Amino acid sequence: MGKLLNTKLIALAVLALVLIFAVEKVAWKVQERQATRNEAVRSIADQYAHDQQLVGPLIWLKCSEPVSVSETDKDGSVRRRNVVSDCSRLVRPSQITGQGSLDVTERYRGIYKARVYLAGLKLDARLPAYRARPGQTIQEAHLVFGVSDPRGLKRIHLVAADGRPMQARPGVPGGTFGHGFHVPLDPARLDQGLSLAAELEIAGSGRLDFVPVAENNDFSLRSAWPHPGFAGRFLPETRAIGPDGFTARWRVNDFATGGDRVLAEREDGGRYATRLGVSLVDPVDAYSQTDRAVRYGFLFVLLTLGGFFLFELLKGRPVHPLQYLLIGFAVVLFFLLLLALSEHIAFALAYLIAASACVLLISAYGRTLIGQWRGAAALGSGYGLLYLGLYQLLASEDYALLMGAWLIFGLLALTMYLTRRLDWGRAGQATGK
Repeated sequence: MGKLLNTKLIALAVLALVLIFAVEKVAWKVQERQATRNEAVRSIADQYAHDQQLVGPLIWLKCSEPVSVSETDKDGSVRRRNVVSDCSRLVRPSQITGQGSLDVTERYRGIYKARVYLAGLKLDARLPAYRARPGQTIQEAHLVFGVSDPRGLKRIHLVAADGRPMQARPGVPGGTFGHGFHVPLDPARLDQGLSLAAELEIAGSGRLDFVPVAENNDFSLRSAWPHPGFAGRFLPETRAIGPDGFTARWRVNDFATGGDRVLAEREDGGRYATRLGVSLVDPVDAYSQTDRAVRYGFLFVLLTLGGFFLFELLKGRPVHPLQYLLIGFAVVLFFLLLLALSEHIAFALAYLIAASACVLLISAYGRTLIGQWRGAAALGSGYGLLYLGLYQLLASEDYALLMGAWLIFGLLALTMYLTRRLDWGRAGQATGK
């Protein structure tokens, strides 16, 4: 192989490294813009309401009872004395049946948007009768609900089984939950049990969770939002998702939650770990899609430089390293254009505009190398198919590896076919034409 070809290959390797570094800078810019978007979403949630977790209804009992304890003196003698022990506890419902709807809207902060919701919930609950053990004294009793962000409580309407309205008050006695509301109960009537109907309106953003605290839980939820992400430890038993929205139903009992253990398992931040719910998923996140595209940037740089190098070998028309550099920067510019456009328009349209602009730019510049428009059109068609292949990789996430492997295999086979009769000893030398 000639010295000229070796020099060209070294120069192309250096240029490839420079261009791949430039692609990495675009990837850094994608992460920076995504972080700015996330900060804007957090800012909107700070002023509206964060994601919500609803717990309840439960009955909290402030209880005390005398207990005999043994004490050992310094001289080894044992004596017993009576002390008052705290027997406060939570009483879980035997049944909760709930239906809800999510009204999803968008709030903007500059060019960034956050999805917020107003949940309308109807709950019917039955709480069992409770009788104190001999010696126990029930000092206070409260019906309690917990919510993650009390700013989202827009409406609370509680009605007992006999039609008597129940007056909700802010806060949760006993520190059972960080935030929520309660209704004082008559301790003398706990042995009769309690049934109630609750109508709540809760605002939040991003996600809505329920904690299945009852022995038997039956929750149904519907919304016009067509892209739900079902979260928590329990998937819906039945669900229907379409362009007009979704419906979902969960049925969970004590055998699945572990009974009283549902109130014992907490995560960082004090939220209950045993939960079910839905999150508002953005199926076409421009930053995630652009980041995936940039991950293939090194491949595009190599294929673009390799394509022009193959042209140089086959046609014997020398291409200056500066021309390679300009062509490579056109590829880098595609990813930057894709990022900038996708912040304002749909990702598919942004991809089409950015790819078309770069293909036309490379084709027009390639005209000066090829010397005729027909060859430039063929060059543009080839790179257009390359960009189309990348879009298919982005759209087919589950089959991206398979499609990418076949794409590279096909390009390698094409290169081997075109160079099957190439005289590598004279490759890289300019012809007289």
